[in-house]
Amino acid sequence: MTVPLDRIFGRLPAPVNRGFAWLLNAGTAPFDAVNYWGSRGGARIYNRRRMAAKLRRVTSTLERLLRRETEQGLAQRMYFPTRWDPFFKETMTLADVYAYPVAHFDFHATQLSLDKAPGASGDHEK
Repeated sequence: MTVPLDRIFGRLPAPVNRGFAWLLNAGTAPFDAVNYWGSRGGARIYNRRRMAAKLRRVTSTLERLLRRETEQGLAQRMYFPTRWDPFFKETMTLADVYAYPVAHFDFHATQLSLDKAPGASGDHEK
C-alpha cells in the first residue's frame, strides 16, 4: 500500500520528488529481480486462503482510507518511476493511485482471458 508514501512525497518539493522517481527508475533492474523472486517466494507462504484474507484486509483498509479523503487530498500529485509499470504516468494524483490496482488487475485479467486473446474473433462455433 503506497498511500502513506504518496502523502509524504506529494508534499515534498518537486525536485526532491522527481529525484526520488529518477532514483527508482535507475533501480528498475534490481526491482524487477526482487519483484520476481519475492513473488515466487511469497507463493510458498501465501496460499490461496492466506492471500484471500490478506486481500480482504488490504481492500478494507484502502476503502476506509478512501472514504476519509478530501478532494484536495485526492488531487495531491507525486512523481512515479515510469519504467516500473506501464500504468505509471510521470506524475499521478492520489486518486490515480487508488484507481491503479483496478486498472492493473483488469489488464492482467484480459491477458488471461481466452475470450480477449489477440486475434480472437469472438465468434465461437456452435
